[in-house]
Amino acid sequence: MRDPIRLDRVFLFQDQLNFLIPHDWLEGESEDSEDYLYHAPETDSGWLRVSLITLKLGNETPDERLLRLQANWLEDSNVAVYAEEESGNIIKKWEKDSIENGDLIHVYHWCVANTVPPNFVMEAVFTYSILDTRKAEPETIETVELVEQLVGIAKFAPRALIQ
Repeated sequence: MRDPIRLDRVFLFQDQLNFLIPHDWLEGESEDSEDYLYHAPETDSGWLRVSLITLKLGNETPDERLLRLQANWLEDSNVAVYAEEESGNIIKKWEKDSIENGDLIHVYHWCVANTVPPNFVMEAVFTYSILDTRKAEPETIETVELVEQLVGIAKFAPRALIQ
């Protein structure tokens, strides 16, 4: 029997987004200052990238904007869209292959959105990239399932007031 995985909560984007990651994962250096990068120690495959989008509402309420976002997502037949009961988040999920530095990689994508009081909708974009040759390995499958569970219960908060 495998030991339970110890998780840590990370707070990003001035505490507007927080979620759990495995305790031993490290924060990597991202080329883009608009996102964060995490990975298991000493790995050559398995990189979690996170970015955050605050959606403009126009004349809509946050609930109306979230419903419209979900409806737009449902129009794409190449994605899965579902709601996570515990968090109330709506999630869009898909996968695609890509080439990076000459290597074939497989990228899992999750867009996670929810309303944030008083009048915002926030969307976190998570990607988990692995070497394509590893996608059928049991450890990779288990890690992808864990990442999907953890990003699905991500929490959003309004931007902390800077004093």
